[in-house]
Amino acid sequence: MPVPGIAGGNVTTSTILPFSDKLMLYCVSLFCSFSLGGNSLGTAFSLRNDLPRKLSVFMKDIFQYAHEGAKIMTKHGWKNRLKF
Repeated sequence: MPVPGIAGGNVTTSTILPFSDKLMLYCVSLFCSFSLGGNSLGTAFSLRNDLPRKLSVFMKDIFQYAHEGAKIMTKHGWKNRLKF
């Protein structure tokens, strides 16, 4: 068996951001939307009685996190503009 190689990433001392704040905030917002949708489907089709209660707590926290991100996007005028 061949020995696995080292990881491809390296830590640098660069101060230049590889991605814009706008792109990263948009991606986080998109992931929050996917998460809320997935949790909603999980709650709707679950046959267990304990899961909807647990998932609703997660969904509340995810929604609050996404709402804070939406406030930041609106504050900077990034809402509904996808030009990176």
